[in-house]
Amino acid sequence: MNPRFLFVLFSLCPAAAFADVEFCNSTDAVVSVAIGYKGDADWVSEGWWNVDPGDCRTVLPGNTPKSHYYYRVESGAYAFEHETYMFCTSDDVFTIVGDTNCESRGYDREGFNEIAMEGRPGFTIEITGDGGREGQPSAQTERDDDVPSLFDNLLDTSPSAEADPPGTHGEYGTYAGLFSHCGDYGSDRVCFFSTQGWVVGVAEAGPTPQALIDDLVTRPVNTAMQFSGDVMESGNGRALLALSDYMVIADDEFASDRDAMQGRWVGATNRDYEIEIYGSFFTESFTGEPEMSSFMHFRQGCPGAQGDGVGVRLMPSDENDPETCFFLSYIDDTQMELLFVDDFSEPVVMNRAP
Repeated sequence: MNPRFLFVLFSLCPAAAFADVEFCNSTDAVVSVAIGYKGDADWVSEGWWNVDPGDCRTVLPGNTPKSHYYYRVESGAYAFEHETYMFCTSDDVFTIVGDTNCESRGYDREGFNEIAMEGRPGFTIEITGDGGREGQPSAQTERDDDVPSLFDNLLDTSPSAEADPPGTHGEYGTYAGLFSHCGDYGSDRVCFFSTQGWVVGVAEAGPTPQALIDDLVTRPVNTAMQFSGDVMESGNGRALLALSDYMVIADDEFASDRDAMQGRWVGATNRDYEIEIYGSFFTESFTGEPEMSSFMHFRQGCPGAQGDGVGVRLMPSDENDPETCFFLSYIDDTQMELLFVDDFSEPVVMNRAP
């Protein structure tokens, strides 16, 4: 665990709670996405974001999360069906305030589909093109972000504790994600969660009830949870939360791989290179000196890379360092192989340290 990560987390500027809308393009053509939402004074539409074939792109309009978003997808190769939620659009890149009098203002007026967030921290739209070309209808399906059933482990909840009323310390929300672990930083403990690509810290020194911190310390690393609380600070994929309650939910598809990766690993060809994985923390060392600590987010594939399989996105503790992603191409009790997308020359083979 890297204390520098904690410093970065707590040095963020206050901002609104987080919510992601992601578009994944499963067609063989570039698609363009526009989105609509309720702004501070009126309805707003924005576009266009291009999404390459096989890639995903996150869109974050405005400064605050909404209960509903609306979207439209266009492509020169496919035609997509849309509902009758009408917004103004333009052929060029646009941000348009107001959803009426579109034509008289020089805009088009077109239909959008609805996304009901319903408390979700994120939502993914899967764009498919099942047989539709040159103006023929094609299939377009939606899915939420694999939020497990909230009723799978109703008895495994946080202990009873008196927390401040929701909204006391920031924007209140409920999120489905992963409890990574708790760590000691001087005299304080900090517990880490992740949700939809965000790293969420819960500090013992904050307004979170002490009973919740004491209970989390006893929890296994990488436990799937639904958790609630006030977002006190957020930005750049990191947030600080005043936790109010949580419950264990069903594991996702990556649970066995996360468990298998725990521990210390040594390079098969370069024994000066080591990796230590604890919870969702990934720390690289060279000749015994830690060089970089990152937070791991598991997903299918890596952005911008061809191929399927378990992908691991690394969010570095230092915001100045670039994010990376690797495929977990193989793992067993004694060895794992990592294929980094920025260097496909050969896999990095690691042996489990004795």
